[in-house]
Amino acid sequence: MQYFCNMTGKAERVVKELSPHFPEWTNNFAAFIHWQHYGSLSSEKDSYEMWGFIQDLYSTLLESMIKMSGIRDEWEGPRFLPMSVKAGLDVYYRSLKQECPFHFGTDELGFMMSAPLVYSENLRKMDDQFWFNMAEITRLGKTELWENRIFPESHIRKEPWFHRKTKSTIFELVAKAIAWEREEGSSEDLGTLFVRWDYDTPWVELLDKGSAVFHNLYSINKALQKKHR
Repeated sequence: MQYFCNMTGKAERVVKELSPHFPEWTNNFAAFIHWQHYGSLSSEKDSYEMWGFIQDLYSTLLESMIKMSGIRDEWEGPRFLPMSVKAGLDVYYRSLKQECPFHFGTDELGFMMSAPLVYSENLRKMDDQFWFNMAEITRLGKTELWENRIFPESHIRKEPWFHRKTKSTIFELVAKAIAWEREEGSSEDLGTLFVRWDYDTPWVELLDKGSAVFHNLYSINKALQKKHR
């Protein structure tokens, strides 16, 4: 299987250090997914040990992606958020500089990384570099915008053309920001960006793309925060 690979020397060293663990990760992660979807563990002890392994795996993956990205910050974490879906577990580290959490985990669809757009009211002030970073994210995985605010049905019926479905996350983000600016004068608390990968994504590819997505998510929030000051 081919995968995107554009690592720095530091990133390559991180992957090389982790690579001896890949066979164990593959076996235990496959057992976790099978258990979550089909129920196959024999005891409560096995369940406890499996959750412990998966928590360690996800925190190691996210920590490694942060290291590989070259971003320097101070972090709170890891903290874990079980979710009420199959294979639902989320780990996050919170940036002290940005006061923003960066999440990684799985749900019933596969792996995911996400971060809220903390200062989304500043989207209208962003330059071309910001939108370049957004475009890079869409190149690295399946991207979604999860909205925190939903327009009332009466507004959608009034201007249905403005709320049509689109295949472009960037277009959706711009359209929603404009719509909220028109409606309330601000696109504050717009939502969270999610990037997804399949369960069978190779570890090297997941680390490589995950670190690149993290770098761009961090850069996007940094740019939004800078305009807030």
